[in-house]
Amino acid sequence: MTPEEQERFDTLEKRVAELERRLGGTAFEARTAKPAVVAAKPATPRRPLETRVGVNWISRIAVVTVVLALAFFFEYAFENRWITERGRVLLGLAFAASALAAGERFWRAGQRAYGQSLAAAGISFLYLSFWAAFALYRLVPESAAFGLMALATGAAGYLALRYDSQAVALLGMAGGFATPLLLQNGAAWFVLGYALLLDGGAVWVARVRAWRWPEVLAAAGTAVLYANAGAPRPFFAIFIAAWFALFAWTHLFPAAEFLAGTALVLIWAPGATGLAAALFFAAAGVFVALQYRSAWDPEFVGGDLAGSFGGFWLAYLVWLEHAAAPALFPTLLLIGAGFLLFPAASLRRTRLGPLELLVLALDGGFFFGAAYDLLYHGYPEFEGLLAVAVAVVYAVLARLLRDRERRGSLLAAGAACVLLVLAAPVQLVGYRITMAWAIEAAAVAWIGSRLSERRAVAAAFAVFALVIVRLAALDSHMYRSAAQYEVVANARFLTFAVAAAALWAAAWWMRTGRAAQVAYVAGHAVMLWGLGLEAVGWAARVSAPADFRSVASTAISVLAAGYAVLLVAGGAAWRQADTRLLGTGLIGLVVLKLYLYDVWLLPPFYRMAAFAILGVLLLVVSYVYSRRARA
Repeated sequence: MTPEEQERFDTLEKRVAELERRLGGTAFEARTAKPAVVAAKPATPRRPLETRVGVNWISRIAVVTVVLALAFFFEYAFENRWITERGRVLLGLAFAASALAAGERFWRAGQRAYGQSLAAAGISFLYLSFWAAFALYRLVPESAAFGLMALATGAAGYLALRYDSQAVALLGMAGGFATPLLLQNGAAWFVLGYALLLDGGAVWVARVRAWRWPEVLAAAGTAVLYANAGAPRPFFAIFIAAWFALFAWTHLFPAAEFLAGTALVLIWAPGATGLAAALFFAAAGVFVALQYRSAWDPEFVGGDLAGSFGGFWLAYLVWLEHAAAPALFPTLLLIGAGFLLFPAASLRRTRLGPLELLVLALDGGFFFGAAYDLLYHGYPEFEGLLAVAVAVVYAVLARLLRDRERRGSLLAAGAACVLLVLAAPVQLVGYRITMAWAIEAAAVAWIGSRLSERRAVAAAFAVFALVIVRLAALDSHMYRSAAQYEVVANARFLTFAVAAAALWAAAWWMRTGRAAQVAYVAGHAVMLWGLGLEAVGWAARVSAPADFRSVASTAISVLAAGYAVLLVAGGAAWRQADTRLLGTGLIGLVVLKLYLYDVWLLPPFYRMAAFAILGVLLLVVSYVYSRRARA
């Protein structure tokens, strides 16, 4: 390297070092730093609020104001006959051309927001002029006005893409959908076909520019045109199918699913064809969501299933309003298939989102309510069986989901439990409901203990709480007098015995832990409660009315003491400390009752009998403990 080259090299190094110093980094850091993720589109700095208001909103308000001014001018000129009808239309077209030309010029000059606003004004002038040419002045036939306004819609779409302006696109969509309404075109097939064409353009533009509002406006505009197309006819189903398929690739697919079923039902109401078609579209929505849209974006699936679910059951409710006397078995078949759609869909998913779980939870309730209403007017004896059948579906689903979707499995298991609990009062009456609930609670506790699932055990205790509430509020008051039943051999004691046995069974299956102890103690409490009612009934039979209170109190004390002796003896024999402690605690309660109540309020004979019997029983308990200690 020559001295001149070395000098130039040193100079360049100094300049680079100075640049690095100003930038706060070194060449080595710049070379070794991890490359940043390059955004697809450079971030545009956000304008200040004042600029945004001045450039965007004031210009848009100005456009609306000027367009309204032109409309008022047309009206005023028409009333005062200043200009001929043809001149007014030509003047409006001149305003439109001027606004479009000015918009193009300002857009090219860099004032893009202002240029977009002027372009929107020009499109509005076009719509207004073409409409006035037919509706006000009859200068052109209806078909020509329609074509010209359609051309204005096309021009708006072109300018929206050219200027990247969603506002212009929305204006064009609004004008396009308003055209048949303004011109009052009554051919339903033509209006619906035209709406599909606009929908296709809106979907395409929204996809190209990643806009959402054109799709929303298209869906709303189509609904308005459909509602104004006249009485629904069978060929409308072709339009609904095409519209449904078109929106299957948009963010508004749930809305399409929600509306399509009801539209189909109204075509064939009160016949069941519409309900069958709604079921078909619900199944199609589920299929598209799982087969295609889940690959596009898994987050869409929850909304899609919710749309399909809501659409089917809304269609059923609308159909039910028109079907005065629906045929039972075909209707049950259709709504049963609609119910099974969503449990089947959950099997195709490895993880269920919040909306999918909500659909899964509500689906059984909707079906049960609808089917219950149908059976109520024809076959009420099968209502409980219906609840059991739906519970079985959820139970099977819980088993299938257990290893891969735990939340869905737990939700399905909970729904099955609720339906089983509901089946008892639906199908049974009186004390049988309490016994059925007790047995169901024990079964749920067994399932929870087998699966090591605490929430299932909690559900079992919730059902046991219902059992105890029924025992207290209803079953314990089953008989008005002691003469109506035999001691022990009666339905009331059977109910208490079944409830106690269910609690003991739950405790046995849970084996250890606080929950097992609570169930075990609760079982003994229920059994003692039932025996106490029998003791009171016995006292009512054998005593005079004046002695009833004393006899009943003494009988309860003796009964509780005897029960305590059995607990202590049984606990000692089977080496169960919990049972022995429970018996000892019960003995303590009896002693407290004896010394705090019986000794003061019982007559001498009953007081003597109570103390004597209790003393003997206490000696037995003491003997059991002493023998155990010696062993």
